[in-house]
Amino acid sequence: MPTLRRRARAVLAPLSRPPARPEPVAVGDPVLRAEGVTVRRGGRTLLDGVDLTVRAGELVALVGPNGAGKSTLLAAVSGDLAATAERGGADGGRIDLFGRELGAWTPPELALRRAVLPQEAAVGFPFSVAELVAMGRAPWAGLGDPGEDDGIVAAAMEGTGVSHLADRRFPTLSGGERARVMLARVLAQDTPLLMLDEPTAALDVHHQELVLGIACSLAERGGAVIVVLHDLGLAAAYAHRVAILSQGRIAAQGPPTEVFTASLLSAVYRHEVEVLPHPRTGTPLVVPLR
Repeated sequence: MPTLRRRARAVLAPLSRPPARPEPVAVGDPVLRAEGVTVRRGGRTLLDGVDLTVRAGELVALVGPNGAGKSTLLAAVSGDLAATAERGGADGGRIDLFGRELGAWTPPELALRRAVLPQEAAVGFPFSVAELVAMGRAPWAGLGDPGEDDGIVAAAMEGTGVSHLADRRFPTLSGGERARVMLARVLAQDTPLLMLDEPTAALDVHHQELVLGIACSLAERGGAVIVVLHDLGLAAAYAHRVAILSQGRIAAQGPPTEVFTASLLSAVYRHEVEVLPHPRTGTPLVVPLR
């Protein structure tokens, strides 16, 4: 029996020990590299040989029409898209995160390195806003002190403008308030890579600018951000690089001033647009022809 207990402790020890803290990454170093990523589900090709590199210190926006593969790509590179060979499903290509193949990271290790904000987040219980945001600190259990956790949670709530909602129950909030609370939760996770899927969809103009400003600030401090956006104006204003997806492939990627052309966007979105420089900043303004 003592031998069995020792063996059991040896097997369970890696599960009970907190994972190692992420190593610092220099600005300009790749934190994510995807090569030839292919995803098929139900006989349909959702992604077809996609290549994407994201470096520390930059914000990369994924744009494109509905069904182009933006959310699928984000799910694939985050590790949230389960591979399956059933019902016509198959995945291919390689994804490296922080210099290591994505599948080699354990879930606790991933949770310290990348935070993911999905389009919709279901909350099954009526947690308060403060409780929900504090859950973002769960991956750091055993790695920090409670005072540090409290400060990070408070900063995340203040930055997203939800501090005054701390005692409100999540189900009582408006759609925009819920979106900002869930953003605060992933910010409290305090990871070097942030992945956001349409974080501005439910927000008014003021809060859209707030959210993209937060994301841009994270990149300026050396973090990396990948964000799915439908608003091409926001992508042009805040992204260092954009990847334009069309039918599961990347049609173009690069700085918005280079890849946001009227001919390309008109073809990808199947609607004629004009691209004009902002009179003060020179940022591309995309205007549909009516």
